[in-house]
Amino acid sequence: LHTLFPYTTLFRSVIHSLPGQKRWGINKLHGFLAPLVAKGLKSVILFGVPLHMTKDSRGSPADHPDTPVILATQLIRKEFPELVIACDVCLCEYTDHGHCGEMRGDGTIDNGVSVVRIAQVALAYAKAGAHIVAPSDMMDGAFDPGRL
Repeated sequence: LHTLFPYTTLFRSVIHSLPGQKRWGINKLHGFLAPLVAKGLKSVILFGVPLHMTKDSRGSPADHPDTPVILATQLIRKEFPELVIACDVCLCEYTDHGHCGEMRGDGTIDNGVSVVRIAQVALAYAKAGAHIVAPSDMMDGAFDPGRL
């Protein structure tokens, strides 16, 4: 399982806090993945990097059609159909407050609303072609089978 950090810019950049890792522009993914797939790579996990998206309190960019995870998933499914794609599901990188869920007016997390929102994001990733949705959020009950 190879970790990828896709984003919508047209280049790659080093992630200094994660030695050996880079953020990959969507247009660079094919060139990066092709030799790895040729050597036997079987799966990837995507962690979106929404650098040029407007974040809000509910994490709207997380399931926007132009979010890096959805664009990368669609590209990888098309160009490398044999690869298994897992997508990290969390709202923290897409919210303007940086928490895993939606906040109430008093500054506390609204778990019920957050769980519904996270399920919406998971469904969007599945519809884009993800084989696995991988929750990293901290919401109780986020992936109760009855909710999906």
